[in-house]
Amino acid sequence: MFPRILALAATAFVGIGMVSGGGRISGSSPAEEEGRWNGHGSEFLEFTDGDLRGSDGCNGVAGSYVRDGDALEFRRGMSTMKACLGVDTWLRTAARARVDGDTMTVFDRDGTRIGTLTRAA
Repeated sequence: MFPRILALAATAFVGIGMVSGGGRISGSSPAEEEGRWNGHGSEFLEFTDGDLRGSDGCNGVAGSYVRDGDALEFRRGMSTMKACLGVDTWLRTAARARVDGDTMTVFDRDGTRIGTLTRAA
């Protein structure tokens, strides 16, 4: 009886490990956008396995992203809406981005360039 329970537990453990892998093949390198990207102030975006989170220096943003060719397409989720004097809220209108080495250029829905972020060290 004990060996059977042990075998079932091992199978469940392996299954959980496979499901929680975030869709990435074990041993493969992360996508070029993964990680934290900083602006010129306190704004940042962070990309992890399709999840997006960040801040414009005052308000937090969250959502997801998908790769669309050589661009990233943002799907915005929840964000805070505090009034913040002296904070440039350009990041709130981000809809797409392109990565070129350690620079991420960010665009709004109309395709207008609204800013750049730099890969965090």
